[in-house]
Amino acid sequence: MKLTNLQLTQSILSSLGGDEVNSVSDSPESLQVLEIIRQSYFNMIDKLDLPETWQLVQLQPSLDINAPVLMYVPAEVAKVEWIKYFNTNILDDANGYNHDINVDIVPSPDVYSAVPGYEYVTILPIRQFIDMTNGFNPSETDVFSFTLNNKYTFYYKNGKQPQYCTILSNNYVIFDGYDATQDSTLQASKTMAYGQIKPTWSNEDDFICDLNDEQFPLLLNEAKSLAFLELKQVAHPLAEREIKRGRSAIQRDKAVHESPSYFDALPDFGRRGIGHRAPISLFKSRGWDT
Repeated sequence: MKLTNLQLTQSILSSLGGDEVNSVSDSPESLQVLEIIRQSYFNMIDKLDLPETWQLVQLQPSLDINAPVLMYVPAEVAKVEWIKYFNTNILDDANGYNHDINVDIVPSPDVYSAVPGYEYVTILPIRQFIDMTNGFNPSETDVFSFTLNNKYTFYYKNGKQPQYCTILSNNYVIFDGYDATQDSTLQASKTMAYGQIKPTWSNEDDFICDLNDEQFPLLLNEAKSLAFLELKQVAHPLAEREIKRGRSAIQRDKAVHESPSYFDALPDFGRRGIGHRAPISLFKSRGWDT
Protein backbone atom coordinates (compact mmCIF):
# COMPACT_ATOMS: atom_id res chain seq x y z
CA MET A 1 0.00 0.00 0.00
CA LYS A 2 1.25 3.47 -0.88
CA LEU A 3 1.68 5.92 1.99
CA THR A 4 1.56 9.71 2.00
CA ASN A 5 4.13 11.92 3.72
CA LEU A 6 1.67 12.46 6.56
CA GLN A 7 1.05 8.74 7.03
CA LEU A 8 4.78 7.96 7.05
CA THR A 9 5.45 10.81 9.49
CA GLN A 10 2.66 9.76 11.83
CA SER A 11 3.88 6.13 11.84
CA ILE A 12 7.46 7.11 12.66
CA LEU A 13 6.41 9.60 15.35
CA SER A 14 4.30 6.89 16.95
CA SER A 15 7.35 4.58 17.08
CA LEU A 16 9.43 7.40 18.55
CA GLY A 17 6.80 8.14 21.18
CA GLY A 18 6.30 11.61 19.75
CA ASP A 19 3.22 13.80 19.74
CA GLU A 20 0.33 13.13 17.36
CA VAL A 21 0.16 15.49 14.38
CA ASN A 22 -2.43 16.31 11.74
CA SER A 23 0.11 17.81 9.36
CA VAL A 24 3.81 17.26 8.69
CA SER A 25 4.41 20.90 9.63
CA ASP A 26 2.66 20.76 13.00
CA SER A 27 5.84 20.54 15.10
CA PRO A 28 9.63 20.83 14.80
CA GLU A 29 9.86 17.07 15.44
CA SER A 30 7.47 16.22 12.60
CA LEU A 31 9.49 18.43 10.24
CA GLN A 32 12.66 16.60 11.31
CA VAL A 33 10.97 13.28 10.57
CA LEU A 34 9.81 14.56 7.19
CA GLU A 35 13.38 15.50 6.28
CA ILE A 36 14.53 12.02 7.34
CA ILE A 37 11.88 10.47 5.07
CA ARG A 38 13.13 12.61 2.17
CA GLN A 39 16.74 11.54 2.78
CA SER A 40 15.72 7.88 3.01
CA TYR A 41 13.72 8.12 -0.21
CA PHE A 42 16.60 9.55 -2.23
CA ASN A 43 19.02 7.06 -0.66
CA MET A 44 16.75 4.21 -1.77
CA ILE A 45 16.67 5.50 -5.34
CA ASP A 46 20.47 5.77 -5.43
CA LYS A 47 21.18 2.38 -3.85
CA LEU A 48 18.57 0.14 -5.48
CA ASP A 49 18.57 1.46 -9.09
CA LEU A 50 14.83 0.84 -9.35
CA PRO A 51 13.50 0.00 -12.85
CA GLU A 52 10.62 2.49 -12.55
CA THR A 53 13.15 5.35 -12.55
CA TRP A 54 14.27 4.37 -16.09
CA GLN A 55 12.11 5.61 -18.97
CA LEU A 56 12.17 6.41 -22.65
CA VAL A 57 12.71 10.14 -23.13
CA GLN A 58 13.45 12.60 -25.91
CA LEU A 59 16.39 14.98 -26.08
CA GLN A 60 15.80 18.70 -26.24
CA PRO A 61 16.74 20.42 -29.53
CA SER A 62 18.90 23.51 -29.87
CA LEU A 63 16.93 24.59 -32.99
CA ASP A 64 20.01 26.63 -33.84
CA ILE A 65 20.88 26.45 -37.55
CA ASN A 66 24.41 27.52 -36.63
CA ALA A 67 24.73 24.49 -34.33
CA PRO A 68 22.45 21.91 -35.98
CA VAL A 69 24.08 18.89 -34.29
CA LEU A 70 23.68 20.23 -30.75
CA MET A 71 20.98 18.92 -28.42
CA TYR A 72 20.44 18.91 -24.65
CA VAL A 73 19.76 16.34 -21.95
CA PRO A 74 16.39 17.15 -20.32
CA ALA A 75 16.73 18.60 -16.82
CA GLU A 76 14.77 15.73 -15.27
CA VAL A 77 17.15 13.07 -16.65
CA ALA A 78 20.00 11.98 -14.36
CA LYS A 79 21.65 9.38 -16.64
CA VAL A 80 21.44 8.37 -20.30
CA GLU A 81 22.09 4.73 -21.19
CA TRP A 82 21.52 4.81 -24.96
CA ILE A 83 20.28 7.07 -27.76
CA LYS A 84 18.56 6.38 -31.08
CA TYR A 85 17.72 8.75 -33.92
CA PHE A 86 14.93 8.23 -36.45
CA ASN A 87 16.09 7.90 -40.05
CA THR A 88 13.56 9.64 -42.31
CA ASN A 89 15.69 9.39 -45.47
CA ILE A 90 14.01 6.57 -47.39
CA LEU A 91 17.02 6.44 -49.72
CA ASP A 92 19.07 5.22 -46.73
CA ASP A 93 16.51 2.59 -45.75
CA ALA A 94 17.27 -0.84 -47.12
CA ASN A 95 13.87 -2.14 -45.97
CA GLY A 96 11.92 0.51 -47.85
CA TYR A 97 9.89 1.80 -44.93
CA ASN A 98 7.76 4.86 -45.48
CA HIS A 99 8.73 7.21 -42.65
CA ASP A 100 6.12 9.90 -43.29
CA ILE A 101 4.52 9.30 -39.88
CA ASN A 102 4.26 10.93 -36.49
CA VAL A 103 7.32 10.00 -34.42
CA ASP A 104 6.58 12.05 -31.31
CA ILE A 105 7.14 10.23 -28.02
CA VAL A 106 5.68 11.47 -24.76
CA PRO A 107 7.73 10.40 -21.69
CA SER A 108 5.62 8.34 -19.32
CA PRO A 109 5.95 5.13 -17.34
CA ASP A 110 3.50 3.45 -19.73
CA VAL A 111 4.27 1.08 -22.58
CA TYR A 112 5.91 2.60 -25.65
CA SER A 113 5.31 1.56 -29.25
CA ALA A 114 8.38 2.27 -31.36
CA VAL A 115 8.02 2.52 -35.12
CA PRO A 116 10.60 1.23 -37.65
CA GLY A 117 13.45 3.53 -38.52
CA TYR A 118 15.19 4.28 -35.23
CA GLU A 119 18.94 3.71 -35.43
CA TYR A 120 21.41 3.54 -32.56
CA VAL A 121 23.75 6.47 -32.01
CA THR A 122 26.89 5.29 -30.25
CA ILE A 123 27.77 7.43 -27.23
CA LEU A 124 31.55 7.96 -27.24
CA PRO A 125 33.83 9.28 -24.49
CA ILE A 126 34.56 12.97 -25.01
CA ARG A 127 38.20 12.51 -26.03
CA GLN A 128 37.41 9.73 -28.51
CA PHE A 129 34.58 11.73 -30.08
CA ILE A 130 36.74 14.84 -30.50
CA ASP A 131 39.58 12.79 -32.00
CA MET A 132 37.14 11.28 -34.49
CA THR A 133 35.43 14.53 -35.57
CA ASN A 134 38.78 16.36 -35.75
CA GLY A 135 39.60 13.86 -38.46
CA PHE A 136 36.92 15.37 -40.71
CA ASN A 137 38.46 17.34 -43.59
CA PRO A 138 37.19 20.97 -43.47
CA SER A 139 37.91 21.33 -47.17
CA GLU A 140 35.21 18.79 -48.05
CA THR A 141 31.83 20.25 -49.00
CA ASP A 142 29.87 18.29 -46.42
CA VAL A 143 32.05 19.20 -43.43
CA PHE A 144 31.07 22.17 -41.25
CA SER A 145 31.82 23.43 -37.75
CA PHE A 146 30.19 25.27 -34.88
CA THR A 147 31.51 26.90 -31.72
CA LEU A 148 30.14 25.86 -28.33
CA ASN A 149 29.90 28.63 -25.71
CA ASN A 150 32.11 30.85 -27.90
CA LYS A 151 35.12 28.69 -26.97
CA TYR A 152 35.25 25.21 -28.47
CA THR A 153 34.96 24.30 -32.14
CA PHE A 154 33.37 21.01 -33.22
CA TYR A 155 33.31 19.57 -36.73
CA TYR A 156 30.35 17.68 -38.19
CA LYS A 157 28.94 16.47 -41.50
CA ASN A 158 25.61 17.64 -42.90
CA GLY A 159 24.86 14.73 -45.23
CA LYS A 160 24.64 11.74 -42.93
CA GLN A 161 22.45 10.02 -40.39
CA PRO A 162 23.85 10.63 -36.86
CA GLN A 163 26.06 7.70 -35.89
CA TYR A 164 28.09 8.95 -32.93
CA CYS A 165 27.68 11.51 -30.18
CA THR A 166 29.19 12.59 -26.87
CA ILE A 167 27.72 14.19 -23.75
CA LEU A 168 29.43 17.22 -22.20
CA SER A 169 28.81 18.50 -18.67
CA ASN A 170 25.83 16.13 -18.35
CA ASN A 171 23.95 18.65 -20.49
CA TYR A 172 25.19 19.07 -24.06
CA VAL A 173 24.75 16.23 -26.56
CA ILE A 174 26.91 16.76 -29.65
CA PHE A 175 26.44 14.54 -32.72
CA ASP A 176 28.83 13.80 -35.55
CA GLY A 177 26.37 14.86 -38.23
CA TYR A 178 22.81 15.27 -39.47
CA ASP A 179 20.95 14.90 -42.77
CA ALA A 180 20.39 18.39 -44.20
CA THR A 181 18.07 16.93 -46.88
CA GLN A 182 15.57 16.09 -44.12
CA ASP A 183 15.84 18.85 -41.50
CA SER A 184 17.68 22.09 -40.82
CA THR A 185 18.69 20.85 -37.33
CA LEU A 186 18.36 17.65 -35.32
CA GLN A 187 14.77 17.24 -34.13
CA ALA A 188 13.53 16.27 -30.66
CA SER A 189 10.65 14.27 -32.17
CA LYS A 190 13.14 11.96 -33.89
CA THR A 191 15.14 11.11 -30.77
CA MET A 192 14.58 8.15 -28.49
CA ALA A 193 16.78 7.82 -25.41
CA TYR A 194 16.68 5.55 -22.40
CA GLY A 195 17.46 7.43 -19.22
CA GLN A 196 17.08 7.51 -15.47
CA ILE A 197 14.62 10.13 -14.28
CA LYS A 198 15.48 12.16 -11.20
CA PRO A 199 12.98 11.52 -8.39
CA THR A 200 10.68 14.36 -7.42
CA TRP A 201 9.81 15.44 -3.90
CA SER A 202 7.28 17.68 -2.16
CA ASN A 203 6.83 18.55 1.52
CA GLU A 204 3.04 18.44 1.18
CA ASP A 205 1.02 16.15 3.45
CA ASP A 206 -0.53 14.21 0.58
CA PHE A 207 2.66 13.74 -1.47
CA ILE A 208 3.34 10.09 -2.34
CA CYS A 209 6.84 8.93 -3.28
CA ASP A 210 7.19 7.38 -6.72
CA LEU A 211 7.56 3.80 -5.50
CA ASN A 212 5.67 0.57 -5.96
CA ASP A 213 3.37 -0.61 -3.18
CA GLU A 214 5.77 -3.32 -2.01
CA GLN A 215 8.63 -0.79 -1.69
CA PHE A 216 6.93 1.42 0.90
CA PRO A 217 7.65 -0.91 3.86
CA LEU A 218 11.35 -0.60 3.04
CA LEU A 219 11.10 3.19 2.89
CA LEU A 220 9.26 3.24 6.22
CA ASN A 221 11.87 1.05 7.90
CA GLU A 222 14.78 2.97 6.37
CA ALA A 223 13.33 6.25 7.66
CA LYS A 224 12.41 4.75 11.04
CA SER A 225 15.94 3.40 11.57
CA LEU A 226 17.50 6.73 10.62
CA ALA A 227 15.04 8.64 12.82
CA PHE A 228 15.96 6.57 15.89
CA LEU A 229 19.67 7.14 15.24
CA GLU A 230 19.36 10.89 14.65
CA LEU A 231 16.64 11.81 17.14
CA LYS A 232 17.21 9.28 19.93
CA GLN A 233 20.81 8.20 19.29
CA VAL A 234 19.78 4.55 19.55
CA ALA A 235 19.42 1.78 16.99
CA HIS A 236 16.15 0.14 15.99
CA PRO A 237 17.09 -3.57 15.59
CA LEU A 238 13.72 -4.68 14.21
CA ALA A 239 13.69 -1.96 11.55
CA GLU A 240 17.26 -2.81 10.55
CA ARG A 241 16.38 -6.51 10.14
CA GLU A 242 13.40 -5.57 8.00
CA ILE A 243 15.61 -3.30 5.90
CA LYS A 244 17.88 -6.25 5.02
CA ARG A 245 14.89 -8.40 4.10
CA GLY A 246 13.28 -5.60 2.12
CA ARG A 247 16.40 -4.84 0.12
CA SER A 248 16.91 -8.49 -0.77
CA ALA A 249 13.28 -8.86 -1.85
CA ILE A 250 13.36 -5.74 -4.01
CA GLN A 251 16.63 -6.72 -5.71
CA ARG A 252 15.15 -10.14 -6.44
CA ASP A 253 11.72 -9.02 -7.64
CA LYS A 254 12.24 -5.43 -8.80
CA ALA A 255 11.55 -6.24 -12.48
CA VAL A 256 8.12 -7.41 -13.64
CA HIS A 257 9.76 -9.48 -16.37
CA GLU A 258 13.46 -10.32 -16.43
CA SER A 259 14.93 -11.14 -19.83
CA PRO A 260 17.50 -12.29 -18.98
CA SER A 261 17.45 -12.49 -15.18
CA TYR A 262 19.83 -10.20 -13.30
CA PHE A 263 22.06 -13.21 -12.60
CA ASP A 264 22.06 -14.47 -16.20
CA ALA A 265 22.90 -10.98 -17.46
CA LEU A 266 26.27 -11.08 -15.69
CA PRO A 267 29.32 -11.76 -17.92
CA ASP A 268 30.21 -15.46 -18.18
CA PHE A 269 33.90 -15.84 -17.31
CA GLY A 270 33.80 -19.64 -16.97
CA ARG A 271 36.03 -21.76 -19.22
CA ARG A 272 34.32 -24.18 -21.56
CA GLY A 273 35.51 -27.76 -21.75
CA ILE A 274 37.91 -28.79 -24.53
CA GLY A 275 36.10 -29.49 -27.75
CA HIS A 276 32.81 -28.24 -26.31
CA ARG A 277 31.14 -25.29 -27.98
CA ALA A 278 28.35 -24.12 -25.75
CA PRO A 279 25.69 -22.00 -27.47
CA ILE A 280 25.81 -18.29 -26.76
CA SER A 281 22.52 -16.75 -25.66
CA LEU A 282 20.84 -14.15 -27.84
CA PHE A 283 21.40 -11.52 -25.14
CA LYS A 284 25.13 -12.17 -24.87
CA SER A 285 25.68 -12.49 -28.62
CA ARG A 286 24.13 -9.06 -29.19
CA GLY A 287 25.98 -7.49 -26.31
CA TRP A 288 22.80 -6.71 -24.35
CA ASP A 289 24.39 -8.07 -21.18
CA THR A 290 27.11 -5.37 -21.15
